[in-house]
Amino acid sequence: MEQVTVKRKWANWKFIAFVLILIAIFIKFFVLNERDENATVVVELDLAQVAFRNQKEVEAVLGKGKLDSYYKDAKAGCDKCPKMIYRDGKIEIIFINEIADRITLKNLKDFEFDNRVILGLLNLKENINPNIDEDGLKRWDNYEKYSQIAAFSSGNNMDYILIKSKTE
Repeated sequence: MEQVTVKRKWANWKFIAFVLILIAIFIKFFVLNERDENATVVVELDLAQVAFRNQKEVEAVLGKGKLDSYYKDAKAGCDKCPKMIYRDGKIEIIFINEIADRITLKNLKDFEFDNRVILGLLNLKENINPNIDEDGLKRWDNYEKYSQIAAFSSGNNMDYILIKSKTE
């Protein structure tokens, strides 16, 4: 009689171990979000080649731009600053004091709203956590030589990135 209970207990332990293994497999494949830290990142705009440059230098990098409108901001010291569109509306640049100061990278729905992806799109290597990380907004203040980098999302995917090179 004692041998039957030992077999029954052993069968219970095998069943519990089997259930734990199934739970671990479920968590591994369906719960954990696996990210490859060494995965290649797509560069949409090499920010170092565009920011703080004049219109001719920017055109050498991005190609011919189209004048969209004029921007006015008294705080930035801008009365009639040109707002140029590049790459079929994907990149907007406002030239304040004749340099590329406010840069907007749009149409980024195909990219994940992740720090590494955001900085990688701009070809920025230093992976620093943002100063503000709220629903739909990640903002870096004084990231390297740039005043502000802000990324906005719509759901889990990115919407656009705004870079302020020099102005606040």
